Amino acid sequence: MTTNYTEEECKSSQNKNILICIRDFAVAYQSNVALFDINLDVYRNDFFGICGPNGSGKSTLLKSIVGSVKSFRGNLRVFGKDMSKGHISYLKSKIGYLPQIDQIDRNFPALVKDVVGMGLYSQVGFFKSLSKNEDEKVFNALKLVGMENMIQRPIGHLSGGQQQKVRIARALVNNPDILLIDEPFSALDFKIAKNIADLIAEIHEKTNLTIVMISHSLSLIKEHCNKVICLDKRIVWQGDPKSADFDSAVRTVFL
Repeated sequence: MTTNYTEEECKSSQNKNILICIRDFAVAYQSNVALFDINLDVYRNDFFGICGPNGSGKSTLLKSIVGSVKSFRGNLRVFGKDMSKGHISYLKSKIGYLPQIDQIDRNFPALVKDVVGMGLYSQVGFFKSLSKNEDEKVFNALKLVGMENMIQRPIGHLSGGQQQKVRIARALVNNPDILLIDEPFSALDFKIAKNIADLIAEIHEKTNLTIVMISHSLSLIKEHCNKVICLDKRIVWQGDPKSADFDSAVRTVFL
């Protein structure tokens, strides 16, 4: 695995290959330390996996990258921007974020196109009608996940796998450079989860999108990710998930 760049090199605007650079990073909730001594580089076009037990700081790490969680120590830069300085508005159109699956009530009165269009609200504002160009972005995002024929369907009438594809489309509607995904398979059976994982891998291959994905499904991480970290509040292992020592590292973390 490539050696981490120094913090000064992360700051350099000349270094276009590092999209996320984290150095000596730590997060705490009151007196509880959630992450510490995190040093990590995510490169352009990476498909980066994160695994670890419950409470290991995986979701906290993603939320730090999107700027919703603040550190008490260290440096986190996204596209060279220091997240402690407040660049969230700049990054809204450059990062797609798919949080953990939540259940959608069957009677929820939103159509698929409305749900995907929510991904554009940071640009157009809430409760404003989308323009023709923005409607086209919604259609193209749905087409990318194979759901364009469902554009007028109520979101609550879709299956769990179909709803997850719509959520992915919502995260992609701004045509971001980075896609952050938090446990996309947790409420799905393995066959549907495999289908969603294959779709995410296909999108990565088609678009060269940089993806950072949390998952408990180690088999899907091994199949699709080119890099992985095992997290237990700190990084206890990082490398290629297809390497011989990945399985032993996972056993150490989970057992």
